[in-house]
Amino acid sequence: MINLKYAGEKNTYEVEFEKLNRHVVQITGEFPVKTKGFTLFREGKEDDAWDYTGFKTLYLRTEGGAQFSDDGSVYTAPVPTVAFTCGQGGTIDGDIMQTVSNFEDLVIPSPVSDENYVFAGWDPEIPDAGVVNGDTAFEAKFTYVEPLEEVKARKISEMEAAQQAVMQGGINVALTDGSMEHFALAEYEQKRLMALQASVAAGDEKIPWHTSDLDDPCRYFTNADMQLIIKNAMEYGTYHETYYRDLRRYINSLEDKASVEAVTYGMVIPSEFRSEVLADMYAAQEAQQEV
Repeated sequence: MINLKYAGEKNTYEVEFEKLNRHVVQITGEFPVKTKGFTLFREGKEDDAWDYTGFKTLYLRTEGGAQFSDDGSVYTAPVPTVAFTCGQGGTIDGDIMQTVSNFEDLVIPSPVSDENYVFAGWDPEIPDAGVVNGDTAFEAKFTYVEPLEEVKARKISEMEAAQQAVMQGGINVALTDGSMEHFALAEYEQKRLMALQASVAAGDEKIPWHTSDLDDPCRYFTNADMQLIIKNAMEYGTYHETYYRDLRRYINSLEDKASVEAVTYGMVIPSEFRSEVLADMYAAQEAQQEV
């Protein structure tokens, strides 16, 4: 600790001292802040005092003390810097680094969206007014918007997956003994049924049947029953393959994204997009419903 005495006064105060630069010093401790200049000395060595009588300007009040300058300068807080950046999907047009004290003084750059993107706002949101407390950054956010062709491609992919799920779900077949049996139609089952057509044609009366589920025991079906199974499976597969192809053509004809998004698997396809095969299938279904 050292002693501080203001010029022209007798009182001394114990303080801590630090020279910040050529023109600014900092005093910390219990002392009154006065702009009179001062001397500093160690206890009992007032005759050997350091002369700071020229430091008469209060540069800055600090916690527990003050800073003084000898050139009349006072502390000026730095003006905060506001930075503007942008994320993927666009650019910004304007001054991306601005030094302002208040948000209302900002000149906000203009967001420019890339193709298939739209400006989604600033992150964080830029205040309309208020004090800028320190350096701040704002990022322009852009949201990707699927073009119509991408929406169609995605919907077609969804419909293909739906078709495969329906096929794998399988069919119920009424057998010759009046019982109803369910048959899954995953790829394995479809290939097996194709292969078993040779056994049916050869007149085999005990035709073995295996499913894709390895835990299912193998079974025999009669020639007549296998004919029914194959016939129903072929009709089922033909219908859904035909339906999917016509649904795909219908999707590709649509001119707005909302219409594409509204398409569901199983919907009735408009007549102008039905192939002659699907048209006959629809007619057969309608006739069966009338019976």
